[in-house]
Amino acid sequence: MTGEHSETSVSDESNINLNLKAPLLPLHRTQSNPFNLKSLFTLNNFYVLLGPLLSLLICLFVKLDTPNNNSRNMLAVIAWVFSWWVTSALPLPVTSMCPLFLFPLFGIASADTVAHSYMDDVITLVLGSFILALAVERYNVHRRLALTVSF
Repeated sequence: MTGEHSETSVSDESNINLNLKAPLLPLHRTQSNPFNLKSLFTLNNFYVLLGPLLSLLICLFVKLDTPNNNSRNMLAVIAWVFSWWVTSALPLPVTSMCPLFLFPLFGIASADTVAHSYMDDVITLVLGSFILALAVERYNVHRRLALTVSF
């Protein structure tokens, strides 16, 4: 019984010694050029470029029967944001903030007008309600109120 125990302990020690000799990080060959072209051509990078490309194609080839180009520019912005939203090329909070810089860039509206649209009174009220609900849940105020009312 003791012989079997000592054999397993010897094999365990040899495994531990082998693990200690292994490098902590994998070893890679150093390349003369650190720029890797394959890392640029990924699907996510294509999705990021898809929005501006669609927008450019719409601005170049779509002609609408309006005196100014605001309708065409709005269609280009919608295509840009929609392509990023569908493909999840960027996180959704970043995608939702795109009109803040795209509307002034395309001449649809000023940055001040767009920013006021994002922080309307009703939106601020709803945002404050969500923050208050998270605080109530975090500190268990709803349970404290329920226990106070029940006794």
